Order: sequence, then structure tokens, then C-alpha cells
Amino acid sequence: MFKATFSDELLISEALPKVSIQIKPVYHYVGCSNFILNDVAGVEQHLFIQADVSRRVQLLLWFQFEGFLEDNQHSYHYPDMEEIQLGGMAFLHDTGLHDIDRDYLERPGSDSSHVVEHLRNQGYLYEGGSIFKRFVWLDPDKRNELMIIYSEYLTPEEYQADLRLGGKQPEVLPEALKALHTRAVTSFRIVEPAR
Repeated sequence: MFKATFSDELLISEALPKVSIQIKPVYHYVGCSNFILNDVAGVEQHLFIQADVSRRVQLLLWFQFEGFLEDNQHSYHYPDMEEIQLGGMAFLHDTGLHDIDRDYLERPGSDSSHVVEHLRNQGYLYEGGSIFKRFVWLDPDKRNELMIIYSEYLTPEEYQADLRLGGKQPEVLPEALKALHTRAVTSFRIVEPAR
């Protein structure tokens, strides 16, 4: 269904959407994986990381091409997300926290569990907590999507208090989220948008 390729800092997809995305060169490409999600959708994931000397993932760029299979009539809906333009393409976006370990245990076979397992197979640790920025492009029929997730590792202390959504002083939290948004949208660049 999807066959994106990565070469010379460019992630290139020929369909759904047809797009070229330049990845900031500080990220290391750790490959792709394909699988059927929950028996209803085909998924292709491409992962880019920055890791520390212990091979713990500090930053993750996660590109996911996903589309429902022809044997169902499902569609994607994100009613609580706002729209943003990136490189001439309309995306929906939001921000959240991710308890990676809990999610892995409670949702075996999920798309995020595939990320954990793929990184483990490459010799990296992706665990603990993270804060993320998510961008979602949908085709007109809302049957296919491109999801881009920028994720930053949080120490246990940060996860529990420092950057918890709503946990900071009200005047501080918006600035923290604004900075996160800036780091996310500068980690990649759409150089040839979908047509």
C-alpha cells in the first residue's frame, strides 16, 4: 500500500500523500516497518532518532503512513485537533504526554508498541515518559493519513511534574508548549507538498 523511501535526508512518498520531506541531518534513520494494525489498517512507519551514549532515545521523529483496508468502511476523525499549514499541506495537530512503558503493556500490537519493538531490535531504549507534538494529514475521504510525531524524552521528575500538561504555572505552560511546537516544526521540512 505504501512504499516511502529515505535517501539524502529526504523521505519520499509516491502516494497517500505524494510528498517529499527533508529531515534535519542531526537525526539518525533507524529504518522502517510495515504491519496490519488491529486487522483494519495497513501501516508503514519510518523512524528517526537522537540517542545518548547509553542508546536511550532522547528525540524521536516518527512518520506513519496509514490507511484502512478495502474490506472495511472505517474513516479517521480527529474532532479535537486544530488545523495548521505545513509546507502547503493542511495538518491537524495536538500535544500530549506519553507513558511509553504503560502504553506498551496495555496496548500490545498498537502502533506505538511497534515503535518500541523496532527500536529495541535496533539496540535502542525507548522507555519512560515523553512529551509529543502530533501532526496528522488526511486524504479527502479520510481513509488514509500521514501522522508525524515529534517526541522528547522526559526524566521521571519532568514527566511527573515539570512539564505535565496543566502542571506548570498557567503563565509558564504556554511558553513551554510554544517552544516544543517550534522544535517540532523545525525538525523536518516539507519540500514537495501533496497535490
